[in-house]
Amino acid sequence: MLNCIQSNRITVPMKLSPPPPVLDSARVVAYAYVDDIAYRRCGKLFVDGILLEKVPRLAVALNLGMDLGAMLLHCDSDWNVLGVSGTPTVAATKTKAEENYPGVGARWIDIDTSVDAALAFYDAQHNNAKCSFCGKRPFEVESLVKGHGANICERCIDQFHGELHKPD
Repeated sequence: MLNCIQSNRITVPMKLSPPPPVLDSARVVAYAYVDDIAYRRCGKLFVDGILLEKVPRLAVALNLGMDLGAMLLHCDSDWNVLGVSGTPTVAATKTKAEENYPGVGARWIDIDTSVDAALAFYDAQHNNAKCSFCGKRPFEVESLVKGHGANICERCIDQFHGELHKPD
């Protein structure tokens, strides 16, 4: 898809980049460019106490960890996630996006990134960081303590602590 940038009265075509297969530990299943769609506020999305309004990019994603339903990721032009809303299903999330961005329904680009491919991408982006004991990824745990050649999550720390302090 091409968009145009106007600079010094010269219009230059610009290729719009698709999102990566994973945004904020969620597998992207569809995306749309909405920077030229008239924004109509229907509801409110607050991020850190600030009302999030029109964004140039939207993505529908499914969390790689716990099932949170389909998420609508409100992104900047570099696909950085600025806010998240959503519904239980992909179809309902796309319909909900139509309320704020009339016409986006015709713009969704569906992508078929498998869970395995998304996890491989995530692992590469995070240097294969996993708990060395249980194998969980950072998005599956509260915290991951990194050491020299090994990582440990809070659950494994608690389990180890319990074993060390078990009464004889």
